[in-house]
Amino acid sequence: MALAQNSKKTYSSGMRQFYSFCSQKGLTPTFPIPEDILIDFSVHMARSVQHSTIKNYLSAIKHYHSSHGYALDLSAFLRLQLILRGIKRSQGVNSKIRRPITLHILNLFYHLLNVKFTTNKDSIMVWAAMTLAFFGFLRIGELTCDSNFNPECHLTLSDLVFMPKSSPIYMLVRLKVSKTDPFRKGQTVVIGRANSKLCPISAMLAYIESRTPFPNSGPLFTFQSGSFLTRGKFTSETRDLLSKGGLDSSEFAGHSFRIGAATTAASANLPPWLIKVLGRWSSDCFERYIKTPPSVLAQVPQTLIDHL
Repeated sequence: MALAQNSKKTYSSGMRQFYSFCSQKGLTPTFPIPEDILIDFSVHMARSVQHSTIKNYLSAIKHYHSSHGYALDLSAFLRLQLILRGIKRSQGVNSKIRRPITLHILNLFYHLLNVKFTTNKDSIMVWAAMTLAFFGFLRIGELTCDSNFNPECHLTLSDLVFMPKSSPIYMLVRLKVSKTDPFRKGQTVVIGRANSKLCPISAMLAYIESRTPFPNSGPLFTFQSGSFLTRGKFTSETRDLLSKGGLDSSEFAGHSFRIGAATTAASANLPPWLIKVLGRWSSDCFERYIKTPPSVLAQVPQTLIDHL
C-alpha cells in the first residue's frame, strides 16, 4: 500500500521511537509484537507525547507488521485499549481550535487581496489556491508542494481540464495522490462555475492568464520568486489576511478551508451523501467538521413543533 509523504514521516518516526524504547529496555523485538510490550511502550511514550501521537506510533507498528506479512489487530488487545483510554483521560483534552473559513471570510479575502484590480501575480495565485481549496473541499496537502516537486504526486497545470474549453462551466481537477486513495489510482474533483466574484473557475483562469505562458511542468501554484506554495506558506498567507481583517488568526489553519466547505454545504442543506462525495470522505467522519451555525440550532424547537 502506498503511503502519503506525511504518513511515511509519521510511521518512520513511530518505528524509531519503538526501537529506541526496546533498546532502553534491553528488549529484542520479535514479530508479531506481544500486547504486553505494546502496553509498556504506550505507557513509556505517555510521559513525553500526547495520546494522539501514541496512536499514530501504534499505527506505524501495525503498518510495519502488514508490510512484512504479519497480522496485528490492535482493537483485539482489550488491555491495550483500556490503557490508551486511561492515557487520554489523564492527559485531558488538548484539542486545537480550528474555525472554518466561511463564505464571508472568503469575501473578506477577496477585498483584502484587491482581486478585481490587482496586478500582483502572487496575490492572484494565492486567491486561485484559496478558492480551489474551498470549493474543491481539498486537503491542503493536495494542492501544495512541501517536498521536492514530483509530477507524479503534485498538482500541475496539466491536471486541470476546463469544460468546455471556451467559456467553461466546470473544471476537472485530477488529484494523483490523496489520503483516501492509498493505491494512487487518482481521483477527479469536479468544480463548477459560480455567478459570483468568488467563482473558483474565474480565479483559476485569471491566475493562468497572469502566468502566460504557463509552464506545463512544475507545481501548479508558484510564487513569482520561483518558490513553491507550501503548506506552511499557504497557512501563513491565510493568517496574514485574517489578521488584517481583524480576526484571531491563531484559531485558523490550512484545514479551515475544508472545514468551512463542509460547514457551508451543511448550512445550504446539501444532503449528507453529497457532502461525503464532495469531500471524498470514505466514512461519516466529515460530520465532525461541520460547525452548525447558532441560527440553525435556534430553529430546532419550531421545526420539532411543526411536526405535531
